[in-house]
Amino acid sequence: MSTPLKQIIAGGMAAAGVLAPTVPAEASAAGAPLRLAGTSWFAGGGVPVCGASTATSCAGQKHVGGVSYNWWQCVELPQRFYLRRGWHSGVFPGVGVASQIFTRAAALGMERQANGSVKTIVPGDMIVMNRSGAAGHVVVVERVTVNKDGTRNVVTVGQNSQVVRNPMRWHGGRLDSFWASYSVAGVVHAKKNMGILSTGGGPADYPELVNGGGARPFGAGHLAVTSTGQVFGGLPGAAPAVSGRITDAAVTPSGAGYWLLSSSGQIFPYGDAAPPVARPATAEGELVAIDAAPNGYLVTTSTGQVYGPGVWITASPEGYSGRFVDIEVTAGGYWLLTSAGQVHPFGAAKWYGNATTFERAIVAMAGTATGRGYLMVDVAGNVFAFGDAEHLGDLPEGSAEAADIAVTATGYVVTTKTGVRHTFGPGAGVTTPGPYTGTF
Repeated sequence: MSTPLKQIIAGGMAAAGVLAPTVPAEASAAGAPLRLAGTSWFAGGGVPVCGASTATSCAGQKHVGGVSYNWWQCVELPQRFYLRRGWHSGVFPGVGVASQIFTRAAALGMERQANGSVKTIVPGDMIVMNRSGAAGHVVVVERVTVNKDGTRNVVTVGQNSQVVRNPMRWHGGRLDSFWASYSVAGVVHAKKNMGILSTGGGPADYPELVNGGGARPFGAGHLAVTSTGQVFGGLPGAAPAVSGRITDAAVTPSGAGYWLLSSSGQIFPYGDAAPPVARPATAEGELVAIDAAPNGYLVTTSTGQVYGPGVWITASPEGYSGRFVDIEVTAGGYWLLTSAGQVHPFGAAKWYGNATTFERAIVAMAGTATGRGYLMVDVAGNVFAFGDAEHLGDLPEGSAEAADIAVTATGYVVTTKTGVRHTFGPGAGVTTPGPYTGTF
């Protein structure tokens, strides 16, 4: 955090007549495991963030609330933090689970803003998240910064989660959830909190993406398809009679065939690709992506519904922003990707993180060979690596918009909407297509 930001927080505290608490020494103290020192967040004025434990103290501080099987749950952190800031007396009365912080905000003497109409966020505010049939989660805002696309990046600190610091994208009054299965209820503000006011949530939403064709490794080469159904690097065959436009391609597990997908739900098989199943009548939105699966393939709609041979159509996931733009199958499951950079895992697929610092909307993803990571690319050609994926470079300045990303044996390939393929890793280079119609 920058020095001016520290000074503003300190100034806001003094104006409110609240003295910054004395933070105890946190090194090598007995008790619950320390995840993040209080001096390491909120301009040095935070409190220790502690790991799950039945110990009643952590880094010299006693828990404030919690439950005996783990005194250091997510709600405990803001209770202890607010007590030490002088914003609340301690335990939030009537709050048994995190989601109740939002529903009981008025009873707690606090103000709330529902997600979708969040006008201001102050460092120290709480962001409450919901999950169907579960207790939800709460995090504390550490700082707010501006992204290149005009959205805001809200950095949060939380307890009782695998990652302590999680950024959230704020745009048009809406906060994007950093966990795939959680939706954001909204922001809760303590009236005594006089921190930095960060107004204006940026653009109302991400620009709608128009998926072109698709790009996949194919044999020893690369399959690239335009929105009009032109195929480069594929098997010879008649051009499909497309209704709408081609939005994606998927290669069969044998590598001897592929399917082309149209926005209206047509699926065209080539080589050893199995005949397609009919689009379910309940499929909402246009078809945006396809990938090979054990039973043939899986397809996703722009609303996140998924179907394929032998698979009933799934419901749209909760808590997403933008629209769904890609599906990536991995061993025992699959990932769905939104233009907000949110990754929703299903089955055995693991979640390794969302993109939050992109310049423009996220357009595509690709899983690593191990299934323990994935890559994303935004429209500007910036590549984001998660898990065991490695970042090897972005599109050069001045390139056409990125359309797709595919993993290779030694790196990855980013294809632009003009069909130019940029290879990253050993043997890096640039390949241009022949004459084409439509966009890739």
